[in-house]
Amino acid sequence: MSRTATPPPAVSAAAAPSAIDLERHVSSAAVMWTILWRELVRFRRQPTRIAAAIGTPLMFWAFLGVGFSNYFAHPAEESRGGYGLFLLPGMMTMVALFTAIFSSISVIEDRNEGWLQSVLVSPASRWSIAMGKVLGGAIIAFLQAAVLLAAPPVWSSFPTLINLGLILLALALTALMMTGIGVAFAWKSETTQGFHAVMNLVLMPMWALSGAIFPVANQHALLKWLMLANPLTWCSLAISAPLHGRSPWLPLALSAAFAVVALALATWVVASPDHRGH
Repeated sequence: MSRTATPPPAVSAAAAPSAIDLERHVSSAAVMWTILWRELVRFRRQPTRIAAAIGTPLMFWAFLGVGFSNYFAHPAEESRGGYGLFLLPGMMTMVALFTAIFSSISVIEDRNEGWLQSVLVSPASRWSIAMGKVLGGAIIAFLQAAVLLAAPPVWSSFPTLINLGLILLALALTALMMTGIGVAFAWKSETTQGFHAVMNLVLMPMWALSGAIFPVANQHALLKWLMLANPLTWCSLAISAPLHGRSPWLPLALSAAFAVVALALATWVVASPDHRGH
């Protein structure tokens, strides 16, 4: 008496794609966290990068704060921190800028070393690569810039806990925005020399016109409009407003919007194939 083999249960067509999507989702999340952690480990192993990112703003702060303190009128004169306290938001954005530049250069280095190509051919989605790079660089920029809050000019006018939280939030948005912009430019740059050209033409003028050295108010109309059109200006205002006891909500909202746009820009640039086939 023969037995009829029971056929295996049929797998529905809808179940298979869901399993594939789940595997792809897990793979993309793993790639994002791997790239993020790799950025943190690379940063820890490069002490010169830490010294350059923090040392340069500190030198600017010392030279400008001491040299120009008796020659410039500024809104911070009413506080006991003086011109040094006025310069603090600009120095924090400068740390975020330099850290974003160093993190973005790693994109070019990873491409030249072949590591990035191996990630691009993996099943992971492009957004996970962009998110890993941007979030890793933003975390590093935030941690480095937040150290400046322990500087002596802050001691004379230390903010409340609520204002301190708002300053840190504004700083996190600034780091996210600058890293997103840096990754977007670095992804399209062939060499580090080309990226440095972009840095000199775009990123450094953004910082110079952000109100880091002189305030936005009482400027020439054309210069004032250029400063107000600069996203980094609103990030600097979002940091300085709670530091001086002013309302930060408008610059904070605009900083959040610019951070989202920069993150979307980096994701779009990474997801778009270029002439190299990436």
